[in-house]
Amino acid sequence: MPPPGAGGPCAARRQSLRPLLALGRPTPRAGVHRRGQHPRRPAGGAPRRGCGPWPVRARRLAHPHGPLGLRGGPPVTVPAEVHQAEERLQDILKAVVVGARVDEPASRPGGEEALAFSEAGALQPPYEPEALCLLVEHSNSLRQNVDAYATNIDGFGFRFEPAIDFDGDGAQEKVADAMALERLAARDAGTLPSGTPLRPTDEEVATHEEEVRQQARVEKARLESFFDFCCFDSSFVELRRRTRHDLEVTGNAYWEVLRDGKGDIARFVYVPSYTVRLLPLDKEAVEVRERVRISAVSFDTVTTRRRLRRYIQVQGSERVYFKSFGDSRVISRLTGRAFPDVAALKATDASDGPATELIHFAIHSPRSPYGIPRWVGTLLSVLGSRQMEEVNYLYFNNKSVPPLALLVSGGRLSDASVPRIERFIEENLKGKANFHKILILEADGSGTGDGGRAKIELRPLTDAQQQDALFQEYDQRNIDKVGSAFRLPPLLRGDGRDFNRSVAEAQLRFAEDQVFQPERDEFDFLLNRKVLADMGVRFWRFRSQTTATRDPERMTEMVERLVRVGVLTPEEGRHLAGDIFHREFRKIADDWVKRPITLTLAGIQTGVEDLKPQKDRGSLLGEAKRLLGLREELRAEEERLAQGRLALARRYMDTEHVSVPRAEFDTWFSEKAP
Repeated sequence: MPPPGAGGPCAARRQSLRPLLALGRPTPRAGVHRRGQHPRRPAGGAPRRGCGPWPVRARRLAHPHGPLGLRGGPPVTVPAEVHQAEERLQDILKAVVVGARVDEPASRPGGEEALAFSEAGALQPPYEPEALCLLVEHSNSLRQNVDAYATNIDGFGFRFEPAIDFDGDGAQEKVADAMALERLAARDAGTLPSGTPLRPTDEEVATHEEEVRQQARVEKARLESFFDFCCFDSSFVELRRRTRHDLEVTGNAYWEVLRDGKGDIARFVYVPSYTVRLLPLDKEAVEVRERVRISAVSFDTVTTRRRLRRYIQVQGSERVYFKSFGDSRVISRLTGRAFPDVAALKATDASDGPATELIHFAIHSPRSPYGIPRWVGTLLSVLGSRQMEEVNYLYFNNKSVPPLALLVSGGRLSDASVPRIERFIEENLKGKANFHKILILEADGSGTGDGGRAKIELRPLTDAQQQDALFQEYDQRNIDKVGSAFRLPPLLRGDGRDFNRSVAEAQLRFAEDQVFQPERDEFDFLLNRKVLADMGVRFWRFRSQTTATRDPERMTEMVERLVRVGVLTPEEGRHLAGDIFHREFRKIADDWVKRPITLTLAGIQTGVEDLKPQKDRGSLLGEAKRLLGLREELRAEEERLAQGRLALARRYMDTEHVSVPRAEFDTWFSEKAP
């Protein structure tokens, strides 16, 4: 392979790209490090607050049995890497686009990485990932589509939605249904005590509701703390954006999952997709334990047998193996072999350690376990636009038509004039500094019939010059083809020409409903189904945030009208107002927010409506307590009235008292009385 700058099929193209791409300067490396040697990781780890499925004590983030695997990768824009990537790109075009026969992938020149992948038995991807990354770097239309996906799908953050809204209507019924489903599952498993009814009583539901309410509050606090610190040097949103970029560029993306000493998930690490390859599925099935939801707030663990695969990451002469997420086997990170336990692994090689887990994101392909980027069908359009850009760029350094010519007639060109003209065009007309040079043509007038007089004429040559860039309509059609592959309107690709407000809103609404929201739902399902279930999160669901594509002024006016006429309650209006102001309003426990405003105003006018807060109104136990308290108040009022009536009777019925001497009083009752 000739060195950069020498001969070769791509030499001219490299020279033309050198002023723009600065291929001689390597880019910063993606951070090559080993386990336990991350530059920003504190020495002893960070303590974690909270309790529950995650340990309370400070956890060791690195695996105790060995260093971490490779995550970064070599620079891909140095001259040698570009030359190799261009050669592999030509193989892709011959094999897939043009249809010519090429050699097998293992025998194609691809560097030490390709040889290491082949020796490890890795599956060959349909398209070279490094060449796809190079195409995005050189394309004038791919990057804006990829950035639009990353921003609108993963760039607006996330929130946690409750599995059961304990402050909403019907919370007790949902808790009772969950308890019934749990008892039904326990009965099927044979663990339900005899004599226990499937349907819980009201007192059991009320007691259990208060318990799970407290557990849900603690679980949300721990969950928010985990996602705030689940990445080493970036936020979780930035991890998602990088993942989306890899997914749309190469069709694949990978997360490395680190666990603490107790086996709980501790960190997510981004792994460059172009450094990872898939190994074939294992021949033997493996027992895998999975958590399956049996009710809204509870899981059950089931055991299934599945064929899993391993992964390999190659960087230079080093290679590291990973295992699939959820694989409980002990896999060597250096050889990829399975061992019965860690002790057997250490006995084989003391420097070896267990492989960590890898989560694989992919754009589905029916012909390969790898993902395929959605824009690969427009590959020729991407390459054609790049060639068009190079042609237009090279015009400024290689234009050969001067703007003005000085013609001398009445003679003939001498033998020395021809090489002088060629040298002048080659040396003095190319480049923007010589843009207005004049070409002088000399003629020899000797030997002519008119006495040797020569005629001088200035002739403009601007009609033969290129006045604007070439192939502009072709380039615009290519840009539209790439955008249609992503199903994105021009406004989201940075083209804001010829748009009014209604058209822009319609395009944004179409992209949100047909493109972005389905992708968010797919990511949320994967995270809830795999990650949160593995973490044992019971009461909350991960939900990606969306952008508010509605007009705030129109939305405010609409909510106000609907609340005023009684279609929406004030509580529902406050919920919709949260989307307008991008914040969550505090909940009001008063009854008036749960009734249409017209009924509340009518109750105020008639004086029959009680507007005092009644927090326990929806609770049967609270209602019973309120009735008992009312009964006690009535009994006390009755006693008070009885005491008042007795005092009043005594006051009006008392007789007059007459004082009588003792001796006379005794004579009244003596026997000697006359």
